[in-house]
Amino acid sequence: MFIRRMWALLAKDRRLMVGSVLAGLVFTGLGILPPLLVRQMIRRLEGSTATSSFLVLGLLLAGIYVFRGCARYIYGLFSHVAAYRTLHRLTNRVYQHLQGMSPSFFDRNHSGNLVARTMGDVESIEDFIAHGIPETMLAIVIPITMSVVLFMINWQLALIALIPLPIVAIMVYVIATRTRNAWRGVRRRFAEVSARLQDYLAGSAVVQSFTREQEVAEQLRRQSREYSDRIIYANRWSLIPAGVIEMASGAGLVLVVIAGAWMVKTPAEGGLDVEVADLVVFLMYLGQIFLPFLRLANLTDNLQKAAASAERVFELLDLETEICDKPEAQIPETPRFDIAFDQVHFSYQQGETVLAGASFDVEAGEIVALVGQTGVGKSTACHLLSRFYNLDSGTIRLGGVDITQLPLAYLRQQVALVSQDIFLFEGSIRENLFIGDPQATDEELQAAARAAHAEEFILAFPDGYDTLVGERGIRLSGGQKQRIGIARALLKDAPVLLLDEATSAVDAETERSIKEAVLRLVEGRTVLIVAHRLSTIRAADRIVMLEDGKVVETGSYQSLVEADGAFAKMCALGIEKLV
Repeated sequence: MFIRRMWALLAKDRRLMVGSVLAGLVFTGLGILPPLLVRQMIRRLEGSTATSSFLVLGLLLAGIYVFRGCARYIYGLFSHVAAYRTLHRLTNRVYQHLQGMSPSFFDRNHSGNLVARTMGDVESIEDFIAHGIPETMLAIVIPITMSVVLFMINWQLALIALIPLPIVAIMVYVIATRTRNAWRGVRRRFAEVSARLQDYLAGSAVVQSFTREQEVAEQLRRQSREYSDRIIYANRWSLIPAGVIEMASGAGLVLVVIAGAWMVKTPAEGGLDVEVADLVVFLMYLGQIFLPFLRLANLTDNLQKAAASAERVFELLDLETEICDKPEAQIPETPRFDIAFDQVHFSYQQGETVLAGASFDVEAGEIVALVGQTGVGKSTACHLLSRFYNLDSGTIRLGGVDITQLPLAYLRQQVALVSQDIFLFEGSIRENLFIGDPQATDEELQAAARAAHAEEFILAFPDGYDTLVGERGIRLSGGQKQRIGIARALLKDAPVLLLDEATSAVDAETERSIKEAVLRLVEGRTVLIVAHRLSTIRAADRIVMLEDGKVVETGSYQSLVEADGAFAKMCALGIEKLV
């Protein structure tokens, strides 16, 4: 299964890998010839026939090493080109797969762990492709080819010389299995340490404000020690084959020297008729027979890391997204943009209900505000409408169609969401705005920024729209990030607009300006607002009051105040914001 999937990854570069292996075989074949030429040269010296043919053999030997060097270069180049091309494709494939996963997946999996798999584990696979595949092929071909030649020269001496070979092969196989398991644990621990380190760096301000530097450093030191202990344990096993092969190679040479010394005696003295030239060939071949095993042993660390990493990457790619298009999903012929929540039940975790049978409607072109205590499901309703999560039960309809029957791409193109926590990518303000519509012109981009009252602070920067915002927009204030988020949503120009605390981080005056601009631009759009400020709520056509995951009141601001219910009691507190 593992080898088959690795071979499938190489689908577009198999010719390069085949070319690499063929160049390796040429390299191997040329490596067989020099000892045989040396054998002939020794015979000529022994026979006192060191004529011009001796010089020819010497030139031929030099030519073979030149061609062997070229074959070695091609063998290494082709394998690395194939490896890095595959690395590029696999990195993109993993990212695209993760991009299709639902937010609940990211709720359960730390981003640092996923980054370790996307980058660290994928990069480790390059070692397997560039070195593991060709080296393994040569480790099989070289010993077999040279062993055949040795048996053709002298089968008795060949049997003696190759006694350690099967022992080495069995030991390497047994140890490799245990080593892979050890390195699998190392890769898991590496992902955990990476995730924790990312947390500590991102939360450095919190750590410093609570003066917890020593405690955090000690936690990281402890986890790092556990990681290093696992590496040491894995190395204890992965370094064994190199030592065993070195000993076996030496044992083979000793056996050949001892046996050869007896065999080169004259038959009258009880020996076999073996030439010194043949003995030299045996000694030269033995080093090359064990050399591939020694290379594999030296590569064991990288190969086992790669194997463990590949298993983790394949495990990730095998995960199925919880949110996907149904086979029957299709775009409506006559799209409408009214919204209906019908007995919607939802919980992020079993036993922790957020919405418990919530039902309400938003007419096309209507502005509806969701209000209620913290945790009653206001933001959740916005996320469910964008289909970031699957419902436990009930139905959400857009234009009278169950959103599960709409293609995901179509559904999300119709909805623009501005959340309280605006995420900005590292880059310029212009790049972050263009996420709303990559095809927009600069004039449209600037118009959206002006409408969101963002252009006033953007132009105050020396670089204007090309100002870099830093990681997660850290160089901008909360209010500035929210105005960028609103401009981005306006640039998207979707028929449904979700404002989830979109002005919570701006002052009252800025909020008034943004609200006036937004109200001018939302004409004809269906708008769902999650807001705490009374000034924002009063502007809505209708208000939906949530309690315990259910709708308890709905109506205009004035009618709900006059009804003297739950909403009126909140307003009676006389506060600027509703909790």
